[in-house]
Amino acid sequence: MYKLLATSALVAAGLWGAMDSASAQQAKPGFPWATSPISVVVGGYHAQIFGTASNKDNISLSTAATSASLNRTGQHSDSEIWFGGRTTLANGIAIGFDVQLEANTSTDVIDESYMFIDGAFGRLVMGSENAVDSIMHYGAPGVSASGQISYGTTNGPNVVNWVQRPANVTAHINSESGCGALGGTGYPNSGCDQQRVNYFTPRVAGFSAGVSYTPNFTTGGGLTTSHEDTNSLSNRRTERSNVWHGAVNYVNTVAGIGVNLSAGVTSAPAVSNAAAGTPGAGKITDASFGGFLEYSGFAVGGHYRRIDAENQADNGSNWSVGGRYTSGPVQVGIYHQQSAADGALTTSGRDKFSAQQLAGSYNLGPGIDLIAAIFKVKYQDETTAAANNNSGGGGITGIVMRF
Repeated sequence: MYKLLATSALVAAGLWGAMDSASAQQAKPGFPWATSPISVVVGGYHAQIFGTASNKDNISLSTAATSASLNRTGQHSDSEIWFGGRTTLANGIAIGFDVQLEANTSTDVIDESYMFIDGAFGRLVMGSENAVDSIMHYGAPGVSASGQISYGTTNGPNVVNWVQRPANVTAHINSESGCGALGGTGYPNSGCDQQRVNYFTPRVAGFSAGVSYTPNFTTGGGLTTSHEDTNSLSNRRTERSNVWHGAVNYVNTVAGIGVNLSAGVTSAPAVSNAAAGTPGAGKITDASFGGFLEYSGFAVGGHYRRIDAENQADNGSNWSVGGRYTSGPVQVGIYHQQSAADGALTTSGRDKFSAQQLAGSYNLGPGIDLIAAIFKVKYQDETTAAANNNSGGGGITGIVMRF
């Protein structure tokens, strides 16, 4: 399942903040812990989307080169249920947890599962969660008043589910660093909630910084399966390990203009003992820069991301630009994104991906949005083979509920 535009950890922050008065317990004198267990609260989101889209006939959706003729209509669902709790100790330090259950999934049952510790020192997070360069990232503003799923960008249940990628095309759809390309060879492209440790500094004068350490990044004997919800150790000869992430962002209001800026990087060393030139095994430096400005209902922004991946299909870049207008319960926005990647290392040229979308939402009531979007998508392979190239467009509508 594709990641949400804003990681659900940040969205859930408001939920945990609302629990403070309910879950804080009286502590015994001399003891740092609460006298009773943490109370659990429930949150999440639920989306049902109906739409239609066109794809070229006879495209190859698998490496077996079998051709496909895709149906034009679809009913898509995406839901998560969050379980969390938080309490404050006698010394003022808050401690809590978050477990996110996937309600529509075929592989990943638990999306994220982590513990957090908050204090004057900042925030420490341990467990299965996004890295800081994903959590702290800002890019082109999306469209969805619920704040859960942005249908105005290509993240979340998105356009790549409707106009589908031929198997031979490598496409970067994520604006934040730390997660690889669809069709990549050396980097997980989904499920990037590896077991890791995150630290965030307190925000000072609008600035905050973060650092993450991911001891075991991939599993399954390869480089593209995320080491998520797995209590094991990566094989350093065939899997990626000891990855570092860093980020800084700035959030403030300057002369009445909301300013949201970020920069992040993931640094992944080469796979130990892998032969020189082994496809996908080289080191990765993945950097992203982005942000958006807000004023009087208008928001405009974008991002640029560069993935320097030695001898890997992922090597490349992507960028986006978009704008949004909000008036009461209504939001409308427009968005463009494109990427280029090396793709097959034995073929000259680059794989290309582009997407444009016009989206809107109407807030029907607290936590309930009616959404709609029209879009156009194009995939270009390094070769001119018809089976490896696809383009199309479509439209969707649906309801997103937040609870």
